[in-house]
Amino acid sequence: MKQADKAESNEEANRLNDRAVALKVTNSKLDLRIVQLDRSTKSLLQDMKKVGPNLKDIRLKLNKNWIPVWLKKPSDFRATTKMPNFRLNDEQIKAISAYIWQSALTDQLPRHKPGNAAHGKELFETRGCLACHSIGEGDQLQGGTFAANLTRVGEKDNYDYLVRWVHNARERTRPYCPYEKKDIGPEDYKKKGLPFVFGLEHSRCPNDGHELQVQNMTVMPSLRLAPQDAEDVASYLITLKKQEPSAYADASFMDDPNLKNEGKKWVRHFGCAGCHEISGLEDEGRIGTELTIEGSKPIERLDFALLTETAQRGGSEPITDPDDLARLPEGPAKRPWYDQKGFFEHKLAEPNIWDKGKDKPETEKLRMPNLHLTREQIRALTTFLLGSQENPLPASYQYRPLDYRRDVQEGWWVVKKYNCMGCHQLIPGQRTSLMAMARYQGPDGQEQLPPKLLTEGARVDPEWMLRFLRNPSLNDTDNNRNGVRSYLQVRMPTFSFSENELGKLVRFFQALARQPFPYIPEELPVLTTKETEMARSLFSSTAAPCLKCHATGDPAHDRFATAPNFLQARGRLKPDWVERWIIDPQAISPGTSMPSGLFKRENGHWVFSGPTPSSFQGYDKDQTKLLVDYILQLTPEEQRRVGAAMGRSRAAAGSSSSGAKTAGNAGRGVSK
Repeated sequence: MKQADKAESNEEANRLNDRAVALKVTNSKLDLRIVQLDRSTKSLLQDMKKVGPNLKDIRLKLNKNWIPVWLKKPSDFRATTKMPNFRLNDEQIKAISAYIWQSALTDQLPRHKPGNAAHGKELFETRGCLACHSIGEGDQLQGGTFAANLTRVGEKDNYDYLVRWVHNARERTRPYCPYEKKDIGPEDYKKKGLPFVFGLEHSRCPNDGHELQVQNMTVMPSLRLAPQDAEDVASYLITLKKQEPSAYADASFMDDPNLKNEGKKWVRHFGCAGCHEISGLEDEGRIGTELTIEGSKPIERLDFALLTETAQRGGSEPITDPDDLARLPEGPAKRPWYDQKGFFEHKLAEPNIWDKGKDKPETEKLRMPNLHLTREQIRALTTFLLGSQENPLPASYQYRPLDYRRDVQEGWWVVKKYNCMGCHQLIPGQRTSLMAMARYQGPDGQEQLPPKLLTEGARVDPEWMLRFLRNPSLNDTDNNRNGVRSYLQVRMPTFSFSENELGKLVRFFQALARQPFPYIPEELPVLTTKETEMARSLFSSTAAPCLKCHATGDPAHDRFATAPNFLQARGRLKPDWVERWIIDPQAISPGTSMPSGLFKRENGHWVFSGPTPSSFQGYDKDQTKLLVDYILQLTPEEQRRVGAAMGRSRAAAGSSSSGAKTAGNAGRGVSK
């Protein structure tokens, strides 16, 4: 601009001015791009999850003396654990225990009063915890297999930490700054004159302004329990134990500073930071072999070690441990197994098998732990590895969809990441974890199951879905509730999905139902007074009493409700889906208690199967569409009006029936 002011001609000045304006616009675009990159960084940090728990909290969470026992062989404590057996010797166990203990955070947890364990047990069994977790062992085991079995959690966990975890598992003790590579504490905030407050709404580092990791990297969501309820659940969980925490042998050696460096060496050696967040090792990568094209390796590159001849000859099985032997998909080898399939099966069944007969120092022994896989899992993994081939085909021949199928692929990853199918049925015939539980058997029990999502993309407006996934309570002040089905005891949790995950989930459901995206909702027609009265007569008909099953907001009525409030339909449900639903609900959700046959096809239109008033004579449109338009424009006043009228009608009918029964056979019950 200064150069333009000094230009010798108007043409030169205009040219320089235009260039200055263009540079300003370019700079503004760069600024906006930086804002988007910052949002992407925040989203990516939310996406990051670890398979194992955060070991920075180990001093706050665990019984110190339990740790070495766990490391010895995790499956001895919890048979279904995902933590593998690393075949550690006693010295390695001591050193690793010492390092993770001494490097952990030492902040103080808030103290909590004891809760009501009986109420906690009820909440644990009804809020949906068992969709992911299990309790009991052997024949007594119940619940899901996605997360830990909690049968012995009382032997190892600190009560105050359990309360925090149950209330909000994502809550961190300190945020972590990837830029400074350190945990940020109260002292860092104090230097800047700031309170020690962090979270998704306060995720900037006070020292440098970069995005912080403000959540524990766990997939466990929040059930939005009240603090007292969290204390009750923790009080119940702390009772789950086979022995007292004090029964574990003293492990005071974990405080020995001389063991810390040795422990860090072994933690790195075994790749513990691949599954856990560990102080000082946040940037450690995975130590395993790249498996993308493992199935393409020639047999000569697979090291059978001293068992090469045994594998080529066959007839002899080198695995002798009974548990590992039982993992082989086809049992002990009877034929030659010198091929990729034989190599993978034996490696997965007994990962250190190729060390047999060798005398090696600890640092050179095979590191892959024993994952205690089942026979079926080994068969599946072997098939996967055999199929992991270097693809010689050009990109255009490979299956890399760019249309709705890509949205389905990406969405499935998120659905499986958070175990959505532990509660919800997404595929006809699929069994959820909750379906197997005793409390959900029979017609009444099934009514208390979470909704099926078989046609969710066709059912709900994607804008509404986005709001719901962000805040399932659909309430900014009272979140200790279900936002849609308030009558259910099992609760839709808050997963704190990232923006990236939210987008993938919304697109997934739309793509799964082959719905257009973006979705442009149709405008609802304004009903005439006559049409409103006609629709009201359908809505309140004794042949299809809609408000009998649907919630209304009346606590006394809603105790027995088995369907959502109609007032939530507008903005949530798509009109076309609602019409198909009331015509044939069984075609959309097999087994639903919503009755079929309410409407029939007559003279090219859908008409109500029950009696209708005379006002319907000459009406030449679909009565299903009339009812849908009425429902989607229902107001609280209109719903109360209909409910009151139906109540008076039922009362009159009850009085009439009572009189008839008294006059007739007083000993007979009235049929329903």
